[in-house]
Amino acid sequence: MVKIHSHNYKKFAKEYSQLDIKDTFYLGFRDIPKIINKYAKGKRALDFGCGGGRSTRFLKKLGLEVIGVDISKEILDEAKKRDPEGSYYLIKNEILPFNDASFDIILLFAVLMEIPSKKKMKEIFNELNRVLKNNGIIIAVTDAENMYKHDCASFVYSYPENKEIQSGMKVKLRVRGTNIIFYDYYWTEKDYQEVFSETDFKIEELHKPLATGNESFKWYSEAKYPHFAIYVLKKQKM
Repeated sequence: MVKIHSHNYKKFAKEYSQLDIKDTFYLGFRDIPKIINKYAKGKRALDFGCGGGRSTRFLKKLGLEVIGVDISKEILDEAKKRDPEGSYYLIKNEILPFNDASFDIILLFAVLMEIPSKKKMKEIFNELNRVLKNNGIIIAVTDAENMYKHDCASFVYSYPENKEIQSGMKVKLRVRGTNIIFYDYYWTEKDYQEVFSETDFKIEELHKPLATGNESFKWYSEAKYPHFAIYVLKKQKM
């Protein structure tokens, strides 16, 4: 099996799966319910790259019928421990064991930055196109462009390796308050636009959540600089 994750989930599976929806992560999740209410037409959802199931459980709490999939057995084992009644599937690469037009909503939370090439990303989105209903939506929550220039409540980016980052290069980060060190791939908005266009998706909305200052978390740069970019996608050809 070809690994597309840039993260060492075998080493950090338990610690990563214990992360809560707080601090900078909170901003990545905060506006998803509004986006679903605005764009989605049904309740059958796929959590692609579900990891430890945090995002899957989040969608379930919104009343959706959710299936989580991932390529890491170790992290899926953690997801099943926390959600024994949930539906979780181990997949190989981007191949999904579902019929065409199976889902109304597909969520990718912090997945795209783990994909090592635009070619692989296009393969994934072609498969997502296949299983998405014609009137369905994809919500892709990923790193905002230039996020690595600003440390935040959840992540530390201030490493020498990150000074001259260009498209397709790795960004080193640590999850604040943990021993988790990951390496994300850096993709620009132009890169994402190319991938979406060539896999027959159009961007309905590009949302960059900022902290308001009224939250209960201690912010670093989140009120001024977005750390997440949320792409809402629909099929171009129906």
